[in-house]
Amino acid sequence: MRPTHTRRGLGLASALVAAGLCLSAAPAVMAADSGDGGVMKLTDAQAKKLEANVNLDPYGDAGEKADTGKKPAAKTPKSTAAATDPVTFTGKSTMEGVLGMGATVPTGKKGDYFTVHSRGNVQLHSADGESKWERTNTSYYEDWQVKPLRVYQPEPFPIRIMMGYNAVTPFTPSSDSGYSTGDLTGDGVDDIVFSASVGIMSYRPFTSPGSSLPNGTFVTVLDGRTGKTAWSKLYDYATMVKVVDDTLLVADVPSLNMNSPATDTTKLTGIRFSSADGKLTPSSTWTYDTGETGDSVWGDIQDLGKGRIVVSWDRARTDTVEGRGRTLVMNVADGSVTWQTDSMLYSRQIRVDAGRGRLVAVEQSDVNDALKYEIAAYDLKNGHRSTLETRVNVLPTALTVGDLTAKAGDEYVVAESSLDNYLQVNANTVRVLNGADPGKLLWSQTTKRDADNATKGPNTWRLQVADGKLVAAGDDDRMINTSQNVAGGRYAATTVYSGKGAVVWQNKGLAGAPMYQEVFTDAAGTHVRVIDQSQNIRTFKLTNGKQQAITPLQADISYAQSADVNKDGTSDVVMAGSSNGVWAYSGPSLMNGKPEKLWRATVPGAVHDMRKGDVNGDGKDEIVVAADSAVVVLNAKNGKTLATIDGGGQFVHSVKLADLDGDGEKDIVVPTNTLNAYYGDGHKIWSYAAPEALGDVVFSDPSVQDGKVYSSYSKLHSLDVEDPAATALAVNAKTGKAKWSIAPKAPEASSDGVIHAALTYQGTFASPEIPYADGHAVVYTWDIQSQAGVGSTEANSPHTYMEIRDGRTGEVVYSTTMGGLWTHGGFFTDDGKLYQAGTSTFRKFSGEGTEDAKASVLGQTYNGAFATGPGGRKLLIAGSEGGVSAYDPSIFDSAASFQSSLGDIDGIGFRNFLATDLDGDGNDEVLALQGDDYGLDRLADDLGGAYQVFDNGIHQVSTFKLS
Repeated sequence: MRPTHTRRGLGLASALVAAGLCLSAAPAVMAADSGDGGVMKLTDAQAKKLEANVNLDPYGDAGEKADTGKKPAAKTPKSTAAATDPVTFTGKSTMEGVLGMGATVPTGKKGDYFTVHSRGNVQLHSADGESKWERTNTSYYEDWQVKPLRVYQPEPFPIRIMMGYNAVTPFTPSSDSGYSTGDLTGDGVDDIVFSASVGIMSYRPFTSPGSSLPNGTFVTVLDGRTGKTAWSKLYDYATMVKVVDDTLLVADVPSLNMNSPATDTTKLTGIRFSSADGKLTPSSTWTYDTGETGDSVWGDIQDLGKGRIVVSWDRARTDTVEGRGRTLVMNVADGSVTWQTDSMLYSRQIRVDAGRGRLVAVEQSDVNDALKYEIAAYDLKNGHRSTLETRVNVLPTALTVGDLTAKAGDEYVVAESSLDNYLQVNANTVRVLNGADPGKLLWSQTTKRDADNATKGPNTWRLQVADGKLVAAGDDDRMINTSQNVAGGRYAATTVYSGKGAVVWQNKGLAGAPMYQEVFTDAAGTHVRVIDQSQNIRTFKLTNGKQQAITPLQADISYAQSADVNKDGTSDVVMAGSSNGVWAYSGPSLMNGKPEKLWRATVPGAVHDMRKGDVNGDGKDEIVVAADSAVVVLNAKNGKTLATIDGGGQFVHSVKLADLDGDGEKDIVVPTNTLNAYYGDGHKIWSYAAPEALGDVVFSDPSVQDGKVYSSYSKLHSLDVEDPAATALAVNAKTGKAKWSIAPKAPEASSDGVIHAALTYQGTFASPEIPYADGHAVVYTWDIQSQAGVGSTEANSPHTYMEIRDGRTGEVVYSTTMGGLWTHGGFFTDDGKLYQAGTSTFRKFSGEGTEDAKASVLGQTYNGAFATGPGGRKLLIAGSEGGVSAYDPSIFDSAASFQSSLGDIDGIGFRNFLATDLDGDGNDEVLALQGDDYGLDRLADDLGGAYQVFDNGIHQVSTFKLS
């Protein structure tokens, strides 16, 4: 976790450096040897820096370091202050979410397709997007019989299916050939094979039958008909797999695995199988051995047809050995070499120009020698190499060959990235060359770095030609320094060019994919299919870019509500999260280990809040979600959309349901840059806006009581302005007219006398059970600068300041300083007491004349609520970083410094939870969920800060029975 007070201060500093406005800084490349003719050479340090900027990271953790192998420090011994009977969490079902970069692969003749995700999920989908079968990380680990060597690492990390591309050097564990399809079982249905790194990043050594390796890559064949594992084998580091003519090709690179035997060499293996009872057995095998034990990698593998393949591999330059690339044409049946040709450049990508009888390759120099690449041609008959074009001081990122002009022969298309003086990409250019005369440029299109981005700019990672058009997939660097596109992890660009270079259509933002696009043709025409970075499968018409279909995948699930969806008398669960999907599952099925999906709905964006209530007067609860750009009302029975309330381009992060006008139907309150109220059918009741002179403001999550709607607001990016204009507000619930509006005063604990922000997330709370103001109290939360508490010697820092006001008048009746900024997780009440959940802390407020109670707990908790445990006992359930815990309410009466839990769920990706009775026994079960990473960061960003939480766990929804 990286709680940050201000994002824009850092952004300004980086912008000044990037602009050359630092007096003592010299451009990094100018310090390098420029070589002859102005061609840049890079030092090792510069090359490493450049790799981070021109490298497609499909796993979302490029900054993570490998595990050092050290055992983590022991936890603080548990307190016995609340010595009560323990609580056991027993797992009943698990649904794993998709993670990482996704790709689609067509299969069969009925429009079916596979989806492959870099973090392990593989599914077969029918043409309408429905999943026919699914494989998950957990299922692979069971098949591979992986057992951890470290007893303190029982939980596995997600596998890493080989994906991605490094445009600086080939000598990295990335590959765009990490999966392939073909009928290996002989049943007439395409199977799918992939290579997945296991136990290397992050480090988790293991044992697995049939191998002495403590980690490596499992090459696995899944039966395309059933999804079951047909064959698998552990390799040192298989970077590429490909199925050609019933032969599985496996390209292994031992030098990428520090645990591989020192004598293992870089090899290509061809395997043919016999099939029986759903299993594959190798029937014949051949091996091409490079003889290289040092740094060497495979460049590319392509099918040439007629039983031939082209393969390339590279040997790294060292102080004693020249770098080299070798290209070979081989017989796929026995591995015999037809011809081989060496180059002084590294082979990166190869494509086939069948019409001219040659291979077209992008070959790259070692960046320590020169920042240069060539487009080379190899005669298919004899391997004669010729250079078609040379480019300097740019990096090649993608290559394709295809007919764009309807003239004789194909064109050659290459994408390249240029750099600024600080080794940051400042533009990417797509260049179309005349295949008959490659020195002739037909046209080019350049995408420049966004004006607000002073760091790494956009790259183009894949090119395809279809129906005389060029389809390009790449980065979208807009807002890359904000929560909306952190490190480019949410936006991407899909661009379609005409044969003459005009942009036919373009999707930038949430609907694009950075690399893996599928162009396919059916009876309805030609289409482009992508999986966006929010995990939605989108299909577009090639000719005009019209979206024809969207299928949300179940990714991170952060929010859930219980409701009797199918009217069987038991509670079911409706859930949603980071993709555009909302799902309903049978409650009993979650308890019997076989989750049954009742329906799936598609909404405009990721879900950041979910409520249930009767908003249309039919006597039945509807499901209402805040879906990033809109509020959507769903029929709880079937998931059909009843109303959509557009957010007008604002961030829609929460909804509140309450009967505002006394007609018996709940209405919908939505905070954005205004405070808005709607009927259940989406028609607006009223809207309240802050004074126009303040400019843009951000309204907090509202509360409703006593005929009033309570909220607060402060200026957009208020943490960075001198006058934040923080305001506590109460409006008439029927009319939206202000009842009172008050600027809060900073407490004595404040170091500068300023209320810096009205906190957005759970920013207000009203309940008749709050023990102040005779049942008319409302709580507000603010940000102040202060020390940690009375007697603290720490420096001043941002803290959460809480006020309890009389909702009738706005008068402050109680106030206190709580934890640091972004540590507030919400309020709840029980038995006439107010409770607050903060990071690793719970607070109880019992009313006037009593002392507040604070309970610090072991573990990084975020939220909490009371639930009914085994035998009807009251439990405090808390979601934490990597788990869910149960506490006894007596922790508030203990004098111990830290309280231990009665029981825990351990799961690296867990953070939120739902406690509800699923089996009708009167006791609550617990569903462990993920956190809303983007939603919380966006809320912090709107106030001028950042809140980023990362983990490397398998993300899943798990249901637990408490005993």
